[in-house]
Amino acid sequence: MVSNLETPNSPLQRIFRKTLNHFPFFYSVLTLQCENYLMKRYLFLIVLSCSILSGFAQNSSSINFIIKNIGINVDGHFNTFKITTDFDAEGNLNNIFGKIKVASIRTGIESRDEHLLKEDYFDVENHEFIILEGTAINKKTDNVYKVIANLSIKGITKEISITINIEKTSYGYKVSSNFEINRKDFKVGGSSFVLSKTAKINVIHYQKL
Repeated sequence: MVSNLETPNSPLQRIFRKTLNHFPFFYSVLTLQCENYLMKRYLFLIVLSCSILSGFAQNSSSINFIIKNIGINVDGHFNTFKITTDFDAEGNLNNIFGKIKVASIRTGIESRDEHLLKEDYFDVENHEFIILEGTAINKKTDNVYKVIANLSIKGITKEISITINIEKTSYGYKVSSNFEINRKDFKVGGSSFVLSKTAKINVIHYQKL
């Protein structure tokens, strides 16, 4: 059975068409207003999404690394960590401290990540964290510092020297550093000949005012 509204030239359809013929201007205005409203809502959502993504991109601290395995670069990062920086009233770096949860390591392959937690690599059951603690800071230029720090991995602590760059931003400071460490100094990966001894580290930290 077909309803009156669905039947061609039904009374309801004739009334609807007649109404539109009598009020074409109001119909056009109403349609235009609806379209403008929907367009404004759409544009608002786009702008909001871009702002959120931009905020994440500009304010997300990160710890990434690259190491060669069989001559191929393997890159990864740590998901869980805490970096603390201390600045004086003039904006000079006074101290830096970092603590990484080893189990948060990610290289893109789950089975490899699990292997890295074993005794021959990071031995996470006995050494849950990697810790870096600044012991001396020497300002080289307005934005560059030479930092002497104690790096503790797998229960072994070594003194390392790293360069830290400071960039003043509208919301605080961007702290970044690129440096290398010898994994064998910390007995990570054993005596593997296919795994490079040099790991390249990239750290970016955003410190709010």
